[in-house]
Parts: sequence; C-alpha cells; structure tokens
Amino acid sequence: MGTSSSIAISGHGYAELPAVVDLVNTASGAWVNTGLQLTLPVAGTYHLDVNVRAVLTAADGTNVWIGARLFDVTAGAVVPDSEVLVHQLDVNVSTATPVITQGVNQHAPILVPYTVPGSRLVRLQVVKNLSGPAPSVARVQSDGNGHTTLRYSRIS
Repeated sequence: MGTSSSIAISGHGYAELPAVVDLVNTASGAWVNTGLQLTLPVAGTYHLDVNVRAVLTAADGTNVWIGARLFDVTAGAVVPDSEVLVHQLDVNVSTATPVITQGVNQHAPILVPYTVPGSRLVRLQVVKNLSGPAPSVARVQSDGNGHTTLRYSRIS
C-alpha cells in the first residue's frame, strides 16, 4: 500500500499585538503599522475579526481619537470596510470648575468578510487624529487588562 501526501490548509488563524504602539509623537492623521498581522494562506473568503484596545489620556481642550483599519500588505490596499473609530476623547471643562484630566481605556471590533485570490499578508494599522493640545497618552496595547487581537476563519 503506497503512501500519499497532502497539503494541510489551516482554516483559521489567531494573533495578538506583540508590543504597545505609542501614537503620542506621531503626526495627526498618519497611519502607523503595528506588529499585529496574519497571513491568509490560500485563495478564498475569510471572516476577519479584530479587537482593538486603545488608551487615551488628555487635558482640557483636547479632542483626540484613535482609528484602526486592516491593510492588505500583499495587495498594497486597505481591506474594504475595515476602518473603525476605536475611541474618541473630547475634554472640555468649564472655567467655573477645576480642570479635570481624563483617562479612558476602550475596545472596538472590526468584523469584515474578505475574499482574496491567493495568499495575503494582512496587518492592523492605527491612526491618531486630534484638535487642540496633544494627548499625554495615546496608544494601542494588549495585556491582561484587554487584548488587541486579529483572527481569521476561512469560510469558502
């Protein structure tokens, strides 16, 4: 009886953000690559599922928001319908009250189907936008308090 070989194709994949992405010193509106990425192994349709944790701290007068999207590195294009507002912090304190500094921790999901003609590398990108003073903290991170993750399931 002869032996046969076959190629095993994984129908799913999972990754977690490997390091904090600090956005404080990035230009407003500049998309930043993160270390969170996965390779879709073969042609097909995939469900892409991303959970993004953002941390913002800002003082009075700051309006800052963090966005995220998926970028198909192989194709050099944004994954359609993957852009999401992760969190916005708008701090406005009346002069009649003491100035308050606020900090917020938040998650946002990206859930999109994506059809590819072959193997593709997909990466999470993030952006900080602001008006007013710069925030003291603006980052995307993953730890025991909340994880930033990317997962795919091949559906066809």
